Order: sequence, then C-alpha cells, then structure tokens
Amino acid sequence: MPRAVLSGLAGVALWLIRHVPWRARRGMAMAIGRRVARAQRKRHHAAHVNLTLAFGDRYSDAEKQRIAEQSFGHFIRCMLDAAALIPTLNARTWHNVVRVPVADIARLNGHFARGNGVLVMFSHYGNWELMGAAMPFICRHPVHVVAKRQAGWSNPLIEGFRTLTGNKVIYKEGAVRATLKALKANELVGLSIDQNFSQGIFVPFFGVPAGTVDTLAALARASGAPIVPLVCTPDGDGAYTGRLLPAVEPVRTDDKDADIHAITLACFKVLEETIRQRPEFWLWGHKRWKSRPPDERPRRDFYGHSHQPPA
Repeated sequence: MPRAVLSGLAGVALWLIRHVPWRARRGMAMAIGRRVARAQRKRHHAAHVNLTLAFGDRYSDAEKQRIAEQSFGHFIRCMLDAAALIPTLNARTWHNVVRVPVADIARLNGHFARGNGVLVMFSHYGNWELMGAAMPFICRHPVHVVAKRQAGWSNPLIEGFRTLTGNKVIYKEGAVRATLKALKANELVGLSIDQNFSQGIFVPFFGVPAGTVDTLAALARASGAPIVPLVCTPDGDGAYTGRLLPAVEPVRTDDKDADIHAITLACFKVLEETIRQRPEFWLWGHKRWKSRPPDERPRRDFYGHSHQPPA
C-alpha cells in the first residue's frame, strides 16, 4: 500500500481516537490486551518468563497471566491516550491532563540552576510519551528526545507527535555530539534504557544481569548533568499523575567504566523499585533478558520454550 495512503489512514484513525471518550478507550484497550496476551504466544511467553525472573514464586501462574494481560492492555491504553491527549496539551491545559506535584517541579528547576542541563530517564512504564510531551509546559524546557529512527511511513507520524508540543528528536546516529551540545546549553535530554541491548553493559535488574545501553550514564558523567527518572501513571478520571523522581547524580572518578556502571546501576534500582509498586504498568512482553553477559557459563536462554526460568 502506498505510503501516502497509509499516512492518510493513520490520520483518520488518530482523528477518531481523539473523539472516543476516555472510559471507552480504557475498556477497548483492556479488551484488546486480553486478546493479545492470549493470541501472541511469543509475547505472552516472554511476559511469563520475565515475571518469573523478576518475582520468582511471589505470584501464581494465574496472577502472572493477569499482570501480563493488564500490561498489554495498559500499553495499548497509553498509546490511545497519547494520541487523544497530546494534541490538547498547551500552557493552559496541561495540568488538567498530567498532574505533577509542585515539589517535583521545584526540584527539577533547582537542577537547571546548576547550568549543566538535565537528563531525563524514560522507561516503558506508564505513559512515557504523554509525560514527555508535557515537559515543555512543566519546566519550560523542550526535551531533546534520543530515539531510534523507525522504518517506513510510521517515522514521520511518530516524530510529528513527539515534536507537537515543542520537543525535538535526536536520532541515534551521531547523537552524542547533539546531546552534549543541548546539555551545554542547559537543556533537557531524554532517553530510555530499559529495553534489551546486546552491545552495551550488563547490570543487575531484579537480580538478573541485563544488557543495557550505557549512553545515559556516559552523558551524565561527561556533562555533570543529573538524571531525573520520569513516571506517568493513570488516574481514575482519565487524567494522569506525573512524577519527577529524585535525581541520580553523576559519578566521575579516574575509572570511567566503573563510573558508568555505577550510574547505570543506580538508574535501574530506581526503575526496579518503581515497577515493584505497580508491575502491570511495565511492558513485560519484551525479551528484556535476552542478551547474556559474554562470560556467563553456562550461557542461559531464558526464552527457549523448553527453558524454565529460575524461581
């Protein structure tokens, strides 16, 4: 199908989503989530493995099934809500959509006073797209979002949404120079580190080594910018609560590798603590522990269908 036709259909779908009441969006998302959890066997299997790796026998199989279904449903709801709500954000309305404690905003503004810029840590927990879109109104600084370029017609659509409120997209090719320039100008730079990455470093995540990108920690060490984790979770009235969590401070010693590992580990401790509070808000269907440390013996394949992860 031609790219122009696909883009046009996507535009119509987005227009329709914006006119669906929030309760209907929530119900539709949860219904789809249940179907996805049962129909997408590989993703369902990955979610079950991940929940077992993270929580052992804390949850029964039935409870893991419920969390997986809620996770898929929540992800779909967040995408629908982002499509419906981001176009409504402006300086007058944002606080009705994303409620952020005054103390969190004051703490963030204090970081800007240091003059090194601020790094924000996104994760696939809650509605990260909505929170990112609200940031220019929350702190009057646009976010320079470090992102992977998507293939085909979807990239202009995604970039359009991410820049709708004034944010800017920095694609990963050659991103280091652009991000350091933004931080030197005392701006916001945001990226996520919670997905599997085979060519980075390994840090414990729920007690299991997980491959992750080291870019966030490297930027913090090089610039002196603090890392502020962002969280955005749904309320019961169609709006969201946004949190700007206490910052992970950069470490700089003579041992660069140890510094980057320590900063990344501190970030993952914050993320793990957040996920433990409401596990259904994280995206469990991703093979988070697929990459293994090169010195792991025996090398473990958690996602082989015959493999049972450790309880």
